[in-house]
Amino acid sequence: MSAVLEELLAKRKALAAELGALDAGISAYRHALNGATPQTKRSTATVSGTRPTMSLAARKKLSLLAKARWAKKRKEEAKK
Repeated sequence: MSAVLEELLAKRKALAAELGALDAGISAYRHALNGATPQTKRSTATVSGTRPTMSLAARKKLSLLAKARWAKKRKEEAKK
């Protein structure tokens, strides 16, 4: 039973590699035809040293929290 499973997993891995190569070829061909940027899948964040982009709502929320912290700190320092 495990031999069959290993064979199926190996076949799946080979097909996934072939599919990736086909996607890259299609992307390069599209780029050559109309000068458009190649389209890539962005299903998960990759570990490339950069952080994922943050939504505007999240940025605003963090900004408001930071402003509240600084206001609290200034208020405490004014009391001293």
